[in-house]
Amino acid sequence: MLKYLVVYASETGNTKMIANEIYDAIRDRSKEMINVRQWNGTHEAENYFIGFWANRGSCSLEIIDLLSSLHHKNIALFGTCGMGNSDRYYQQIARTASAWIAPDNQYLGSYFCQGKMPMQIRNKYEQCRGKCDDAQIDEMIRNFDEALLHPDKQDLLRANVFTDQMLRKISS
Repeated sequence: MLKYLVVYASETGNTKMIANEIYDAIRDRSKEMINVRQWNGTHEAENYFIGFWANRGSCSLEIIDLLSSLHHKNIALFGTCGMGNSDRYYQQIARTASAWIAPDNQYLGSYFCQGKMPMQIRNKYEQCRGKCDDAQIDEMIRNFDEALLHPDKQDLLRANVFTDQMLRKISS
């Protein structure tokens, strides 16, 4: 059995970038990193770092299946989201996803950051001008444009700090 398994779901590459950073920050040799679509229950570890892109404030069914199948493990969550770049929103995402973790596991904590979105999203926002609240559309477009810069170096640095904190929790 592995000591650490980093499992991620990433549609645009943002969450995979954070997963790579977390994987590299784990200095133990007994580790592996896989896409959740490759996880089939045969990859077993003591400690899991599970990442996903937030979709409507939650995680995908694949991540839900993984989270609900784990027992007697240490679990840390991480991920990216295009909208809602705020700690409050990130905490809400973590609460929603961590609800799928069985109580016999130890939930260690979470780290989320903003991630860029596909250009089709911005085009969709633009098409809403004049049909919806333009001030709200302007805010969504501003957020979209800001997200294009993420994950950035600071986000990756925070992923390293998060990993270090989780490793300390595991060892204590």
